[in-house]
Amino acid sequence: MEFKLADIGEGMQEAEILRWLVAEGQEVKEDQPLVEIQTDKVTAELPSPWAGVVVQRRKAEGDLVRVGETLLEIALAAGLPAGPAPAPAPASAPPGEAAAQAAQPAGGAPQRVLASPATRRQALEWGIDLRDVRGTGPAGRVTREDLERHQAEARRQSAPAPASAPAAPKRPDAAAARAAGAGEAPPERQPLQGLRRVIARNMAESHRDIPTAAQLDDCDVTELWLLRGRWNRELEAMGTGERLTLLPFALKAVAVALRRHPGVGVRFDQERQEIVRQRGMHIGIAVDTPDGLIVPVVHDVDRLGVRALAQEIRRLSGDARARTLVQEDTEGGIFSVTNHGAFGGVYGLPIIRRPEVAILGLGRVREEAVVQGGAIAVRRILHFSIAFDHRVLDGGDVGRFALSLRELLEHPDRLLLEVQ
Repeated sequence: MEFKLADIGEGMQEAEILRWLVAEGQEVKEDQPLVEIQTDKVTAELPSPWAGVVVQRRKAEGDLVRVGETLLEIALAAGLPAGPAPAPAPASAPPGEAAAQAAQPAGGAPQRVLASPATRRQALEWGIDLRDVRGTGPAGRVTREDLERHQAEARRQSAPAPASAPAAPKRPDAAAARAAGAGEAPPERQPLQGLRRVIARNMAESHRDIPTAAQLDDCDVTELWLLRGRWNRELEAMGTGERLTLLPFALKAVAVALRRHPGVGVRFDQERQEIVRQRGMHIGIAVDTPDGLIVPVVHDVDRLGVRALAQEIRRLSGDARARTLVQEDTEGGIFSVTNHGAFGGVYGLPIIRRPEVAILGLGRVREEAVVQGGAIAVRRILHFSIAFDHRVLDGGDVGRFALSLRELLEHPDRLLLEVQ
């Protein structure tokens, strides 16, 4: 039976194989994890729908697989043939040679050199035939170190023999080494894979497909800053260990502003050229993780209080960094918020997250001198930006949304009145 990649959520088109969890010839049980994949939203393990024996893995780790393509073949436990068993290696063979002989196809056909996709790409760039390289990895697998040793040996063998005639004055040793390339390690190359490859593709597609415009603005959040400080002191006195940032307040303000201006919180179906309005107030939050940027979605922001919203933000952020988000945590967003102020940035222009049509970027809150009633006062100012899809939205649409957002952030009493 062929086990194919299925769409596991929101129109997924392809996934990358991160890690195989089973080997060819291995018995598997129903619901046993077979492979770990990376989609453009989550990392997931795909379980086996059957019990049986793995006959063949059709794809390698690092491969991109489209929905509907076969990942592996499984012979069912009911007695279907599992394919020819590999010939046993002689008992006297060393472990690495035994594994290589066990993988040799029947009839003595040339064996495919074992190497990772990254090693194959490196060999191609350096013009090395993998069949000429002695592999020192498990089962004779060729590693990057094997390629570097092979390349260094080739340079030594191709170096000209010293001439018997008196040599010309030598150039400085360092310059000569650079000219000949002798002893200089090749540049380090890192394949774009995993979440980084997903991010690169999504950002390139957004930049290519969306005619992006932006509005830059600022607002005085002094009153909101003081309110947050009072609430944090109360939480500290309660001993809950909780601490509120400005982000849950910003999400509440976005939810109210989207309720006033629903055209900003839509999705655009590019293939069908349709504007899609969803019912829920689901807002994505950009989370910085060791692997790259992940955008989980806070569902029903309009129904959550500030404290509950802060708890949900902490949960989603923690799961994103631990790579334990489930598919439901990444679906349904109508608008996104990214906080470049968390890294000290004041100004920024975010990239729209398709199929949404707008995104809010929050800068760092800082003290600035402003004029109030003819006098100079020190206030806490938040700079923000809104990038929007000009196919769906115009400057007036976003301008009115920004005014509502600014009003709600500058007057938290009005914000709390609207969300109660």
